[in-house]
Amino acid sequence: SSSTIAIMINDAIIIGGGVIGLSVLRSALLAGYTAVLIERNADLCDGASGRNSGVLCTGVDAPSGSLERALIRDSISRVREFCGEHNVPMRECGSLVCLWPWDEDEDEDEKKSEWKFDVDENSSSSRARLMRVLHESHVAGDKDATFLDSEEVAALEPSLSSKCRGAVHIPGETVVDPWLFCLALAVHSREMAEHHGTESNIIRTGKEVVMESSSFDANKGVWNVAIRGTPPTPNNNDADGVDGTTTISARCIINAAGIDSDIVQLSASFASRNTVCKLAPPTFEAHPRRGQYKIFAAPTEGGGAFVDYNGVDSEWPRVPRTVPARPIQPVPSQFTKGIFVYSTLYNQIVVGPTAQDQSSRADDTLDPNVAQVLTSHASRVLGPEFNDSDVLGEYVGIRPGTSERDYQIHLHCSTNFITVGGIRSTGLTASLGIGRHVVQCLLPAVVPHARRDLGGESSSMMCSPPTPLPNVKELVDQYHARGDGKVVVGGHAYRVTHPLTRLGWGARTGLAA
Repeated sequence: SSSTIAIMINDAIIIGGGVIGLSVLRSALLAGYTAVLIERNADLCDGASGRNSGVLCTGVDAPSGSLERALIRDSISRVREFCGEHNVPMRECGSLVCLWPWDEDEDEDEKKSEWKFDVDENSSSSRARLMRVLHESHVAGDKDATFLDSEEVAALEPSLSSKCRGAVHIPGETVVDPWLFCLALAVHSREMAEHHGTESNIIRTGKEVVMESSSFDANKGVWNVAIRGTPPTPNNNDADGVDGTTTISARCIINAAGIDSDIVQLSASFASRNTVCKLAPPTFEAHPRRGQYKIFAAPTEGGGAFVDYNGVDSEWPRVPRTVPARPIQPVPSQFTKGIFVYSTLYNQIVVGPTAQDQSSRADDTLDPNVAQVLTSHASRVLGPEFNDSDVLGEYVGIRPGTSERDYQIHLHCSTNFITVGGIRSTGLTASLGIGRHVVQCLLPAVVPHARRDLGGESSSMMCSPPTPLPNVKELVDQYHARGDGKVVVGGHAYRVTHPLTRLGWGARTGLAA
């Protein structure tokens, strides 16, 4: 009944329906908590999570000792199991950090580098720069990372230009379909909620949290969160008022609002200003950083030749020799990993992202000058056989940088508020680790007793394995048959929001063939 819904107190309300919010939701349900996720957009993953690269990194460019690196390492240790259980396609191919003639910089800073390596004193600075990457990879935990000379690179990646001076092979990096990864989180969360007979509408899209109209009851330790949305429907049990708002109660707010996580916390601090316990304003400010991508069709030359990308048989289709099987990246700087060139699971060539700071949190318009830079970069990396005229699409993602070189994940015990902010371009990679960290390390401090204890990752739904996603070909057929940009999984319709998935499914290439 409406009165029952009105008085129900959830353990957590999660703000934000991107990959981080979905991972936190799934982790909370796995641990036996009750939770509701609120997403203001009409569809899940329609922000930064729908505009990322789909490349899972190993954290080599994250600061040593940082929370970011720790959560990345935790996440990638479990990603194979997750993808296997949920039938999320992945290519465990590793990556190549390559050095090119145009990247070499023989300045005095390089020659006087404080890094010490087991290399000859007469070794070129180019090799020294790659040895630095190798050293950092080993420190980050990639013990199998190796140095490759130019001939070894050419043998491993025949699609690359012959101008590569050498590379570091990092075997732990992986290419996934980023939208299917998120879909698996959402489908599993809904399946667990239905299995346990808890809140039926745990994911609510097209609804906006109005913190200015929300309040925190310090005596009861409960947030009453105002939600503005659409009137009730048969699939939406919210008891909306005449002004189009409703109130949801929870013992904790988990702020996973991405680029707006600082704004949400600031608004929540005003909402709690008249209580005994006031939430502090955020100690960080999101700095929008835009990353532009360009997608090309793979060259058709090469016939049926394929490249072996992992040395073992794989259930996923092989990669044509005309495209890079592994992400090709430059030597990373302190601020960015640089522009990648790689192929998706649908054998389409992606170039990006760029990294440009901007003031707007929403401006994702394409810059033609940047597009030309991306084309030029791909032409240099892939050489003369690359056809830069067969452009399939372009997109821009806006990710939240901050002045801090680490994730901004903070627990505010006195107000039962958790902020998960400052999650930069490594969010997809670290998502499983972030979800587990928030639920296992932070949430119990303010909501100490979950209704059920499911024991962890392997005992989800009381030892019942999750229902895997349909195979990609079934989803692609459904996508084309429906014609509305959506697929139905587990009784719920999901719009395909990621350009890489849409373009691959639309072309029916690679895994979608």
